[in-house]
Amino acid sequence: MSSLLIFNIYLFYGLAFFAIGSVIAFQNLRFSQLPIATALPALALFGFTHAFHEWAELYLELLAPYKSLSWLREMAVLRTIKLWLSFVALTWFAWLMLGLIRFPLRHWVRTGTYGLFLLFGLHVLFSAFYLNQDHYLDTVNLLTRLIFGLGASVVAGAALILYARQHRAESDLSAVYFGYCGIALIAYGLAAGLLKTEWSLWVPVTRTFCALAVLVTLFRALKIFDRERELQIQAQQRQLYRGEKMRAMGELASGIAHEIKTPLSYAQLSCDLLQKRWCPDAPERKQLDRVQRGLQRAAHISQEVLQFSRQQPAQMQTVQLSEVVHSALDLMAHRLKPFTVACRLDPSLRIQGDRIKLEEVLINLLQNAIDASEQEKSLEIHSWARGDRVLLQVLDHGSGIDPTQLKRVLQPFYTTKDNGTGLGLAISQQIIHEHQGELTLDNWMKGLRVTINLPRYLA
Repeated sequence: MSSLLIFNIYLFYGLAFFAIGSVIAFQNLRFSQLPIATALPALALFGFTHAFHEWAELYLELLAPYKSLSWLREMAVLRTIKLWLSFVALTWFAWLMLGLIRFPLRHWVRTGTYGLFLLFGLHVLFSAFYLNQDHYLDTVNLLTRLIFGLGASVVAGAALILYARQHRAESDLSAVYFGYCGIALIAYGLAAGLLKTEWSLWVPVTRTFCALAVLVTLFRALKIFDRERELQIQAQQRQLYRGEKMRAMGELASGIAHEIKTPLSYAQLSCDLLQKRWCPDAPERKQLDRVQRGLQRAAHISQEVLQFSRQQPAQMQTVQLSEVVHSALDLMAHRLKPFTVACRLDPSLRIQGDRIKLEEVLINLLQNAIDASEQEKSLEIHSWARGDRVLLQVLDHGSGIDPTQLKRVLQPFYTTKDNGTGLGLAISQQIIHEHQGELTLDNWMKGLRVTINLPRYLA
């Protein structure tokens, strides 16, 4: 009866960890933009290796009464090694999680981890010379459970709790179950590090329940990737629909603009010839100047239409966002001379994008902000990270836009300027959508605020 009970306990104990590894392994994390997706494979490795360790423990427990003392000593060495290997995977997960959260003591935690690893290595190396085999293995086993088991579980669990709090506050996707998973992982670390298996059968039972709690909460937490995938599909569908609509509009507009360019060129040439016939003060010359300005304006609009309809595919590369902003500011330096530009940029933010096209977006936004801020002559540019996204804002000190017009200004050919084409923001939005991002406008207390939301590059 005792052997059957031990068999069932260790069977479910190992099965719980094998399931932890499986639920992560069967998740398609390849295209996820969530930061935790980079750390979860380490937790899956811990689940598989710890399941192997517990099932091997079951095998050794059942065969122990029938084996020799020398065989048991050899297996004791194997037990210690496989226990250490499984907890190393958990330590790796804890280390990766530390890189995903923001808290003031992160540097000190990593430094303390280095110190513990060094002390563990020195103890394992030197204690082998003065301790007998049994005492040596017991000591190494205890230190492994305390440092790599309890320590890594507490660090990983606390990191999951902090990640859940930060991610829940910064994203529409609910991550609360990662926090519950962290609590369950800390509970398992306490059970594995402080409770000895020799005490009673309730010790492996307690560990099994903690492992099951980790499994259940992790399974619920991983639903976040299903939700993310649904949102990605919806965004792709919206982008595809919009792309088809804009492509049809672009082909029509391109054909019209191309047909208009030729007669416009003839008309401009004729105006140039007529200008030479009249002196600058002649009434006819003034009327002709108005006609020529109108023709130049029409030519400019047709060129904008052609540019809008012939957008080339983006050449994606890793881009430092602050460098793109400074490059755009340099290109607009001639218009920004009388302006005060306040920049608060995070230099660590990187994205996958086409540098030239992103500069084009910023130049369009800066031109609009300059036109709107002629009185105060002040602009602001901010960038920061929000979870797995990067936000860039361009704020002007103008009069803002009528709230009823905010949704319309992103439509092609809609403009609030007397001499605008209505294509600058439409082209900018088209480029940002091509980068899997969003461009939104809203009024703030001093003018208009344009926000660009892009996927963050974390590799």
